[in-house]
Amino acid sequence: MKQIKSEIIDPTISAPLPRPISAKECECGCGHSFSPRRRDNIYLNKQHADFAYNHGKRKSKNKQRLIDDKALRKNDNLLDKHFKSEKGQGEIDRFYDILKADGFQSGYYIGIYSQNEKEYYISYRYMYRIYKSNGVLIINIKKR
Repeated sequence: MKQIKSEIIDPTISAPLPRPISAKECECGCGHSFSPRRRDNIYLNKQHADFAYNHGKRKSKNKQRLIDDKALRKNDNLLDKHFKSEKGQGEIDRFYDILKADGFQSGYYIGIYSQNEKEYYISYRYMYRIYKSNGVLIINIKKR
């Protein structure tokens, strides 16, 4: 009969027990190390996975959309500010340079509308057209 040699594990020894999967650093960027339960675990827990999704992949995927929407909202708010400054008017004229100094970007609009051979650019709540009068750019603003 063959004798099997077995090794007795001494709990007083400070060496850690071997683990089948080595410790990993959480992929969300928090810097925490953890021992994964499965080989494909990359996050410490669900909260870290949600944080990584909301601040990483999804944000980078929609980055240009967020930039465009921010510019459209800013343009609409500037048009609203100038339109409301003259109460009771159906449409107003402003110097384009004044709006541009406030941060207006004429390249951002959601549509184009033609009326009486005039081309209006459409924002969320207003329509505007830019034209030259005596060599100066004027912006005409109408409520939609």
